[in-house]
Amino acid sequence: MDVRKYQNYIDGVWKDATNGKTMDIYCPGNGELVSVIPASDTDDVDAAVASARRAFEEENWAFNPRLRSAVLKEWGQKMRENLDDLAVRLSLETGKPIGEAKFEVNGSIGYIEYYAAATRTLFGSTTAVDPYMLSVLSREPVGVIGVITPWNYPITLLMRDMAPALAAGNTIVLKAAAQTTGCTTAVVELLKQVPSMPRGVMNVVSGTGSKVGNAIVEHLDVDMISFTGGVETGKGIMKAAAPTMKKLSLELGGKSPNVIFADANLDKALPYAIKAIFTNAGQLCTVGSRLVIEESIAEEFVGRLKAEVEKIKVGFGLDADTGMGAITTEDQFNKVLGYIEIGKQDAKLVTGGYRVTENGLDKGFYIAPTIFMNPPMDSRIVQEEIFGPVLVVQTFKTEEEAIAIANGTRYGLASSVWTQDIDKAMRVGRKLRAGSCWINCYNKLFPECETGGYKESGVDRAGGVEGLMKYTEVKHMGIDFTPQA
Repeated sequence: MDVRKYQNYIDGVWKDATNGKTMDIYCPGNGELVSVIPASDTDDVDAAVASARRAFEEENWAFNPRLRSAVLKEWGQKMRENLDDLAVRLSLETGKPIGEAKFEVNGSIGYIEYYAAATRTLFGSTTAVDPYMLSVLSREPVGVIGVITPWNYPITLLMRDMAPALAAGNTIVLKAAAQTTGCTTAVVELLKQVPSMPRGVMNVVSGTGSKVGNAIVEHLDVDMISFTGGVETGKGIMKAAAPTMKKLSLELGGKSPNVIFADANLDKALPYAIKAIFTNAGQLCTVGSRLVIEESIAEEFVGRLKAEVEKIKVGFGLDADTGMGAITTEDQFNKVLGYIEIGKQDAKLVTGGYRVTENGLDKGFYIAPTIFMNPPMDSRIVQEEIFGPVLVVQTFKTEEEAIAIANGTRYGLASSVWTQDIDKAMRVGRKLRAGSCWINCYNKLFPECETGGYKESGVDRAGGVEGLMKYTEVKHMGIDFTPQA
């Protein structure tokens, strides 16, 4: 296997960690070494932040939208030219099927292209507050942004969170998830082919979250943190950022309901229900991990669902016929197996519920697609984010009961409603406490459209116009042109 070594990127220079230490990344599909990354320390974070601060204050970036647009556009083009290689590195580090990896890289290119255009459309407003006073509200970049990305969609979420920060004129210190730092850094390495990017605007420091991540969050010269990941980590970031009053953008966990009424187009709903939970082996914040279905059609629909799910081939990510790949980390693998054991005690197991080891998969972290039926509402498999290929089916009789079940967790990231009655779709959709609600579809995620959570699913929004504006400060300028007496 092609083992690649990556470095930190600080002030336009690729370099090893100052302590000389490294970390290894192993493929979750077969346990083989695939990447070696720096195991950085706080000295590297200090250097990266200083570089980003200097670039923000001195380089021709913060107030040059045409340059920012051109750089992002060229970077996106280089990603497109290297799509196949990026997808392979992504598949090797995450375990996801190569088709899903290519889809992810394409999606990340969509984000950078969208924000390359949006950077030239940042606007403020003016108000004539009296005959000789004009109030001007202008949008300005926040400053130095610490971007901390997760391991489940490391390239898409890199560009969803970082591209708008750059588009708004900020400078970046990136800390990628340790498990997928290689494929994330491979994207940044393409800046070697984009000479117009000013030195120090983009910085990368790799290492552990406890050391590098915390140092970025607590740093006095970092103005904002953008984080995607787990709820408990997000709460820890809020506490750590409080002493310096940083701006925060947090997209956290989900336990999203996929609500299907009896009058829905079930032939359309079936493949969506499968993709909603088993894409990327269920490792997606917005997965439809709870299928909330009207009781009168539940038995028939779940029977069809079971038959189709059992056709999914679990296998190595680079095999062309793989339908679902490995769990990305050993810790997550063990966590999912633990939840499956809880489910076996609390609910009826419809299918799956075991580790997959046949056909040479015993060296990887593979779990069969799993479905549980009607656990109690207070079961941990209903209330907690599993982040794996485990679907919980819950049945309802009335519209009000469907809404209560759907809203019955501490999360509120995503949701969907399936019905051919548009009035019902609007009634239910408006009452679901979630940042996204899809009607007769699921996980339709676009660069132009915002995502984000209610309740404990996060703070702020990503994507779309809101995903750009959050990386700006609003400045009021009052202009007095009273004539002299």
